[in-house]
Amino acid sequence: MLAELQGQDSRMTAALKKDVMEMFTAYNRSLDESGLSRFSTFINWGFASEINHAPASVNRNSIRLLQECLDGLNLEGANILEVACGRGGSVRELCRSYGVRSVVGLDLTEANIAFCQLTNRYPKAYFCVGDAERLPIGSSCCDIVLNMEASDLYPSIKSFYDEVFRVLKPGGIFIYADDLPTRKFDDGERYLLELGFELLISRDITGEVLLSSDQVQMNRLAAFGSKNQVDTTIWHTMGVPGTLLYDEMKSGERKYKIMHFRKQAHHDE
Repeated sequence: MLAELQGQDSRMTAALKKDVMEMFTAYNRSLDESGLSRFSTFINWGFASEINHAPASVNRNSIRLLQECLDGLNLEGANILEVACGRGGSVRELCRSYGVRSVVGLDLTEANIAFCQLTNRYPKAYFCVGDAERLPIGSSCCDIVLNMEASDLYPSIKSFYDEVFRVLKPGGIFIYADDLPTRKFDDGERYLLELGFELLISRDITGEVLLSSDQVQMNRLAAFGSKNQVDTTIWHTMGVPGTLLYDEMKSGERKYKIMHFRKQAHHDE
């Protein structure tokens, strides 16, 4: 199915998506080679609110980031879709700690989904390969859509926004966390409001994710510290200190925000 959908893309769009899949396939391969694969269930910057010179434990800051994203929401009995679920860390936490009814984790990269399916221990969790710009989900069927640190990789971010609006029930919540150039955040917020979303919260947590990046640098080095890894796209997209992403966040050219949008009830499908 995914191949058929990609066949509908332009040559440039298909190439961009192929690059993303290859990057995260290489990410999985590197974790396997380092022996850290079974411990690494998150792919995000993480969140840290205080200086701690001891190395961050594996996944601690990433779980904290998810908690910050979900703060203030009651997810009891909710049907949730996570678009770009990566290696399934957020899906696991949602099943384990939030009383959800079901969580579907969707990702473009087959290697990510293969890992998720292999390690899934929760009957409420489901995983599938899929394209964020053409979600294989029925209209108005999700209570929550979660998307973390992925939308900047989508060739058509507005197509993704359209799809989120389509699959959410009226009154459903879009939980959105990403690091984007400031202008892209402004344009995206304007487009989402025009679609029929209501903005509930917008938090700039750039400082906290930079602090987390500082803390988890040693963990990143352990997984990707060989000479043939530190100059790859994987390394630079992780926001490790010294990379362009990190420097842009530090300078203010790029921000990290958590946003909650609600699909207004009168916009039923």
